[in-house]
Amino acid sequence: MSKKLSLLVLASFLSTYLGATSLSTLVKSGLKHNSLIKKTDLQIELMKAKKDESKSKHFGELSVVGSYTHYNLPRTLAPIVPSSLSPGSSVPTTQDLFTTGLQYSIPLFTGGAMEQQVKIDNIAEQMSKSKRRLSREELIYNIRSLYLSALSLQKLEIAQNHYVKALKKLKRKIHSGVRLGKKAKIDLLKVDNDLVQAKGNVAKTRSMLTMLKTNLKTVTHYKKIGKLDSLEVNPTSQNLSIEQANFKNLERFKLQDMEIEKGKRLVEKVEATNKPQVALTAYTGYNYDLYKKDPFEKEKLWQIALNFKWDIVDFGASSAKTQQAKIANLLAKVQKKSTNEGFLQLFAKAKSEIESAYANYQTTSSQYRLLKKSQEIEEARYDSGVATLNDLLLAKSKTKLAQAQMIQSKYSYQNGLFYLDYLLERGEK
Repeated sequence: MSKKLSLLVLASFLSTYLGATSLSTLVKSGLKHNSLIKKTDLQIELMKAKKDESKSKHFGELSVVGSYTHYNLPRTLAPIVPSSLSPGSSVPTTQDLFTTGLQYSIPLFTGGAMEQQVKIDNIAEQMSKSKRRLSREELIYNIRSLYLSALSLQKLEIAQNHYVKALKKLKRKIHSGVRLGKKAKIDLLKVDNDLVQAKGNVAKTRSMLTMLKTNLKTVTHYKKIGKLDSLEVNPTSQNLSIEQANFKNLERFKLQDMEIEKGKRLVEKVEATNKPQVALTAYTGYNYDLYKKDPFEKEKLWQIALNFKWDIVDFGASSAKTQQAKIANLLAKVQKKSTNEGFLQLFAKAKSEIESAYANYQTTSSQYRLLKKSQEIEEARYDSGVATLNDLLLAKSKTKLAQAQMIQSKYSYQNGLFYLDYLLERGEK
């Protein structure tokens, strides 16, 4: 091979592969830019903020308070006490009372309700993280599935283009035969008809491929999707099985366990609100007389209060809340069982589809090899004048159909494996 020819081959290779879009590139782009993933990330941040809010309530609240009140009759700046009533004492009064101060209140005992709320928020945060991992796995599978569908069409388009070229070559051969009087003109019409149909199939496949690439672009937010990189797919017999004991390691089952635990904590929180509630409130501040402006006449006040509250009768409201929480907990347990049953059905379906795709691939690949040889024989027979053009075109059509089915079953097999990765949550591994 000359140096010039080598450079041309290398240039062709680079233009083909450097401009191609790989599956891993699209997956990375999707995980980075997809709005669903961003939504789950924000949900985690929201749960963290709620947890911080629940924790902060343990430390109470420190507030700056103030008020302004106008009375129709003078009011004292401070509450009247016995010492204020002694002979000769004066009691400051005003009609425009302005107060400022600091107030601090803190719950001392809530029956454990606040502690349970923090635990509930912790569980909610972990649930958000599990949902994010499941969302990422689902997105990866969706991208992979779209990619395989597009890649299948890309391979099919190449095969269809080869078929079009073969028909064009056959047409030229027939045209020469007609000119020499060896072939009938009707053969030209027949091959032209098949050629038009073959070109239409190419256009249809190209249109479907463009649509799938558009969907991929929408899901992954990738700027430009050109030719897709090929994937090495080697269908082999699979021995697929799963032990239910391994379910506990899957996020979808961890999520159900956390839902049950959350329901349990919610029951305990509701029951805690039925216990006595104790809080401490402290205040210090000043009452001002706005009439005396230089300086304002004021009285300093402070107080500490211990508040106790216990709802003895609420006419069944607490019992109803407790019952709701218990039912929610039972629903979570039923949902876990339902998830387990649904997962086994999905796994069985995925296993069946993989085995079916493998069997189809074995059948169609064998058929394709046999039909390809049969086509070569029919071509030789037609050239020798033994077979008709119909025999040759039929052989070519069967070969093309078998090739298309082989391509489809090959990528259906791989898509089944990708779906199994999604079920077993190993798409990101």
